Amino acid sequence: MPPPPPKPKGPIRGVPLGQDDDEPTTIEPRRLGLPRVPARSRGDGFDTSDVPTNPGRPVFDKSRGNVGMPSLNGETTSPGSPAFTGVAPEVRQSRWHDRSAAPRGVLPAEAVLKGLDEALQKAGQARAPVALVREQLKADWLPLLRQVVEQAGGDGMDAYVTQLLSPPGRQAVTPLVDALAAGMERLEAATDAEALRARAQELRTLVARTLEDPAPSPISLELQERELDGRVDVDTMLSIRFASNAELATRRARAEKTLEDLRQQMRALQGVQPDGLFSNFARVKVEKRVMDAEARRRGGR
Repeated sequence: MPPPPPKPKGPIRGVPLGQDDDEPTTIEPRRLGLPRVPARSRGDGFDTSDVPTNPGRPVFDKSRGNVGMPSLNGETTSPGSPAFTGVAPEVRQSRWHDRSAAPRGVLPAEAVLKGLDEALQKAGQARAPVALVREQLKADWLPLLRQVVEQAGGDGMDAYVTQLLSPPGRQAVTPLVDALAAGMERLEAATDAEALRARAQELRTLVARTLEDPAPSPISLELQERELDGRVDVDTMLSIRFASNAELATRRARAEKTLEDLRQQMRALQGVQPDGLFSNFARVKVEKRVMDAEARRRGGR
């Protein structure tokens, strides 16, 4: 077996750190459609040319949860006591599922509804301003709404990607994602506890009706995984879609600061291949551009 090639000395060539990553985060409009056969892509709608787009993906041998979100693997399935335990079948129908997240289990409809009800009950008992109660309610509900979307979302996520990449995009055949987003907008507009509770009950009714469907539309993630290079998962996409304008602005600013911090760290490395930093940088950059596109979709900048 020949010896491994020597490691290069001095700065790494071919990756212009910090040279091209300050360009305006614009997305060129283009026509997108659901592909018949998904193909390997570099996420050409969201350019990450300043870093390798696939520096290597880990083997997902265990669940990887989002920071700040409860795990839905059977340990904590709702804001209250666990309503579901054990190993459930895999949700993801897309053959790209192993790129952006580990396979996750399916919560039964009763567990999802129980979690929604417990969070709503907690919100009704809170003695806090409406804005804070709404923020906590959204945080409690997001993992459960993600379950609903993954179980019956149809082409809703793919249609949302077309609205970001090729505005105005196309309308979904299964409008669940748009219906949930519209419900969240009404939730944001609630100015008192009674209105907040009423808007939340409307969302709960929508979820219950969706979960009662005997033949739900399995989710498609082909455009999301292909066009975003598998770097932004369903949780993140929904949190961006459901965010208020103020929340979206805060997240964009935080992502920009994170990108600058990562740039500084990569510039400080001399003669070391920063694979982990490159991967994080590419992920945050794609997420930032999704948020920028969402702000433009709403009519902002």
